[in-house]
Amino acid sequence: MKKFLLNLLFIILSSNLYTQDYKVLTRQQMYQDIDSLAHYLKETHINPFYRYPEYKYDKDVVKIKKNLATHLNSIDFYLKIETLLAKLEDGHTDLPIPIDLYKTTNPYELPYLFNLKSNKPYIINGRAYHGFTQEIPLNSEILSINGIPAKRIVRDIISLNTGETADFRAEYGAYNFSFFLENLYKTKGNYAIKYKSGHLIKTINIKGHRTSEIAEKTLKYNSINPEKSLENDKNFELKIIDNVAVIDFRSFDWNGFQKFTDSAFTEIKNKKINHLVLNMMDNGGGDSDVGDELFQYILDKPYKQYDKVIEKNSQLLKNRLKDHLQNRTKTPADLKILNTKNGTIDTVYYSLLPIKENPLRYTGNIYLLINTRTFSSAADFAQCFKYYKRGLIIGQTSGGLIKSFGDIVTTHLPNSNLELTISSKLYYNKGAKENTWMGVTPDINADNKDMALSIVSYLIKKSGK
Repeated sequence: MKKFLLNLLFIILSSNLYTQDYKVLTRQQMYQDIDSLAHYLKETHINPFYRYPEYKYDKDVVKIKKNLATHLNSIDFYLKIETLLAKLEDGHTDLPIPIDLYKTTNPYELPYLFNLKSNKPYIINGRAYHGFTQEIPLNSEILSINGIPAKRIVRDIISLNTGETADFRAEYGAYNFSFFLENLYKTKGNYAIKYKSGHLIKTINIKGHRTSEIAEKTLKYNSINPEKSLENDKNFELKIIDNVAVIDFRSFDWNGFQKFTDSAFTEIKNKKINHLVLNMMDNGGGDSDVGDELFQYILDKPYKQYDKVIEKNSQLLKNRLKDHLQNRTKTPADLKILNTKNGTIDTVYYSLLPIKENPLRYTGNIYLLINTRTFSSAADFAQCFKYYKRGLIIGQTSGGLIKSFGDIVTTHLPNSNLELTISSKLYYNKGAKENTWMGVTPDINADNKDMALSIVSYLIKKSGK
């Protein structure tokens, strides 16, 4: 959130940089970038074709090369080649949207939040951006935009996002909804939106707003409402609702974690709270060590989140290590990586973590909330929670799988300079089998946080505790 606000401020202060002059690539330069992508992918990833066969991928490469225009700018080239990675269904292997480059053009945005799904209803609108009028009723079903059916819009967006499930890719694409509308359908800031609200079906014309205008209104809103502006800037937040503790975990980040958990579990202990909700909906992950430390507050026996990890040594992995080390002394583990032949694959098995002394350990009932945006380390935590039967899981199947690729290494394509991230390891969560390519399944289904909390309230009342 902080980075987002700083980017918005930068856009306001840098209005003289607004330009449509993206870097233009020749066909030969694009060929080189596509070949580089394939080289890096096959050299670094353990098994990039675990779901999508290599022969199909190679045919896709030939087809894309054949259909390339003589010249493309870097954004249009991105839209061509991102589909190659999307088909691999690995959320950590990706060409992230060059959003900073795109925003230098001061593009139009549709000032609403949206939820996207891979099945009907495909698009549901949320609130308007702060400072803008809510012209479309909240939670309306969007049927079409500029005559383009919602189903097609979502399918197109899914094809341009990486991830292990279609629902996750749809939801992840919602974060950059306006980018896709503009670059796929050339909306130019004009949106004829057909929506359904209750029994009413209506079409409304909405004019988009430039990023600079949105930035200005956002900053103004934040200056007037500082508490609300910081609300989603917190990685962790505790609320006590009807003697039920609800902790929102938005990211597995060390920043503020220890101070927060000590304070939160002290309050939970002092108030003798018997029911705790851990909300990890929309948690995209972070550092899995945060999850290990959180378990010290809720488990009373040794545990581990992972059974094993398979690692592939590569030049990109060595380059990452060298950048990290800089002039520091190399450890034996560092030297082992640097001296190991590229392409070598090792398997590392995890040991159980001992339980530490913790006077704040919580022994009451726990309800864990997850959804399709629960990914990476958050999904790992959920699987461990489920394996050790610590409580009920409510929500949707996690976007992150219990056997999944991760630990990304990063490079850039030589001509477009597009960033490329590639998984270097394959993690087996506790309880995962060789063919367990699936997310964490909930014990009780719920579409959103409010529904999940209602289920928790019902269960508590039913138990009489």
